Parts: sequence; structure tokens; C-alpha cells
Amino acid sequence: MHAGTHIDAPRHFLDCGKRIGDFGLEKFIGKGCLLDVRGESNIALKQEYFQLVQEGDIVLLFTGLGSLFRENSYYENFNDHPLVEIELAEFFVERKIKMLGMDTPKPDNFPFAIHKLLLSNGILIMENLNDLEKLVSVPSFEVIALPLKIHAEASIVRAVARVQ
Repeated sequence: MHAGTHIDAPRHFLDCGKRIGDFGLEKFIGKGCLLDVRGESNIALKQEYFQLVQEGDIVLLFTGLGSLFRENSYYENFNDHPLVEIELAEFFVERKIKMLGMDTPKPDNFPFAIHKLLLSNGILIMENLNDLEKLVSVPSFEVIALPLKIHAEASIVRAVARVQ
């Protein structure tokens, strides 16, 4: 369930967390918010995010690495991918976003503090997105990322952005 584009549910890291099939469809559909973080090795909170990110958003982090998804370098440099800083993750929790998506395989490394913080606060994590560059100049879009309705801690997903 963790190959390709997929969504992590709380059960992925939390023993008592919900599984992917425990969530209603409204959790996987919502207003999209793209944050262009290309060139950042640590993805930090910026002042502009206070205006951009709203409650209930599905926030997408565009690192530019999604274009390498099917190449060996995407996997060989697994531990060199940009990571989300704790202050930014805490901001997402305060903003009560629905989901964090990114064009990398993970928001953090061991001991997975970002995963645990987001998932314990009901924020799902979508990994290995592609084609986020197509959204850079789009002023408004909706994200639809429907997982399989299964009793598991993650699910593959077909994620789309519907331009409004």
C-alpha cells in the first residue's frame, strides 16, 4: 500500500489510530493549496502561508521531485529528499488542514515525528504525487484523492486536481 501515490492513515504509526476505510469521502476531497517549496532542503513555515493556508485545505508541497518518480535517482536519494520542519507541521495542525500531500516519498525521517504529529491530529498524508508543476499558476483548484475502502493503514490512490 506504500508504493506509488498513496495516503497514510493514522493506523500507519499509531496503534489506536483509524484505518483508511474508517474515513468518510469528505476527508479526501477539498480545496487545494499548493506551496511551491522547490529548492528547499528543509521545508519551513513562511509568513506567506498564514494567508495561503486555510482550515480544511488539502495542502500540496511542490518540491519538483515528482518529475523523477520513475527514475532510479528518486529512490537512490531517498534520505536526501526535503523534509517538513516541525514548526510547519504544527502550523498545519493549528490550521486544521485535511491532508498534506507531497511529491516525495515522505515528510520526515526516523523517528517520524511529523508523521506522528499530523496523523495523531487527523491530518492524512499523501505521498509520491506527480505533475504538481501544472498547478503552479492555477489560482483555485479542488483535490480529489479517493483511496480504496479497505481495513488497512494506507491505500493507493488516484489523486486529481480539478481546476475551478
